[in-house]
Amino acid sequence: MKQRHIAALLAEALGTFVLVLVVLNVSRYGLPFFTAIAAGVTIAVFVSAFKNISGGHFNPAVTLGLFSIRQVNFIRTVAYIVAQALGAVAGWKLYEYFTDRALKNATTPFDWRIFLAEAAGALVFSLGIGAVVTQKIQGWQAAATIGSALFLGVTVAGLASNGLINPALALGVRSFDLNYFLGPIVGFVVGSLLFAYILYPIFTVKKPGTAAKAAAAPKAETVVKAAPAKAPAKKPVAKKKSVAKKAKK
Repeated sequence: MKQRHIAALLAEALGTFVLVLVVLNVSRYGLPFFTAIAAGVTIAVFVSAFKNISGGHFNPAVTLGLFSIRQVNFIRTVAYIVAQALGAVAGWKLYEYFTDRALKNATTPFDWRIFLAEAAGALVFSLGIGAVVTQKIQGWQAAATIGSALFLGVTVAGLASNGLINPALALGVRSFDLNYFLGPIVGFVVGSLLFAYILYPIFTVKKPGTAAKAAAAPKAETVVKAAPAKAPAKKPVAKKKSVAKKAKK
């Protein structure tokens, strides 16, 4: 395994690890709005830091969604999900060590409302990531877009669920069940396919004026090519110099 592959896996594990710690800490205050902000800021920071190393997923649903639109290969998908799960477990255990108390099991039976809320939130989140990937947004704009999309997705999902929209985070906060595992994956895959194959082609359609501009472009080249024809005008100057030399003789 090459060093860049190890760096990518480590980046995914670290990002997920910190996300779990931040969410667990902020959620203690019982203010879901601030938990959503904290999660969005965390993802924005680590996307900015690690996007060029791993792509900045930190979420199995994101990895599987990008796999569905052929942005990530199968081996990388499996490796990322394992790294994210390990990071989540590490965050969970470190939280218990710091607070000196065990996390309670928060799993719930399958509930269509929770499942659909997680799927809807993940779909909203996927549109932000889809915009970054398909339009090749870079730098702080990519980080801000993804962080803001996560905040919006968590806020939407919070209508009927805990607003996790991340199976690795669900594992880290001990809410790992079908609602919080399958819901985000379904939502993100649907959102990714929707954006990549239906919404994004709208942005690739040429505007009406572009064809006329393209047709007019070759004319500019003919003008440039015609310019060298003026060069012979310099010949009379050479003749004058030769006449002057004869006069001197």
